[in-house]
Amino acid sequence: MGKNLIIDLLLLDSIAIDVGRIQSEFTGATARSERLGDAVGHAGLASHVESFASDWDQRRSELVEQLDTVQGHLETVVEGFRTTDTELAKALTDQASTYPPRTAAPKAK
Repeated sequence: MGKNLIIDLLLLDSIAIDVGRIQSEFTGATARSERLGDAVGHAGLASHVESFASDWDQRRSELVEQLDTVQGHLETVVEGFRTTDTELAKALTDQASTYPPRTAAPKAK
């Protein structure tokens, strides 16, 4: 019995979009965290908030790069399966006129 391979390309596309949104949030987090210190209202607490935010700058940068890699891989997978699906559909369509194979009629004796 044959096995079916089902790839949900819409779901993979959606995941790639979500990863891009997460990446954008991390990219914008530095600017937001710098403003957060001003919003705290207490100089000592603001200093701690700003220190915490700057400590995370490097890690956020690393996460942005990693998310970019994940998003790129997802887009490559989706494009690869779309291309394969298109090529297989074309091959089946092209073959339709010659399938099932027709054999020559037996010669009369």
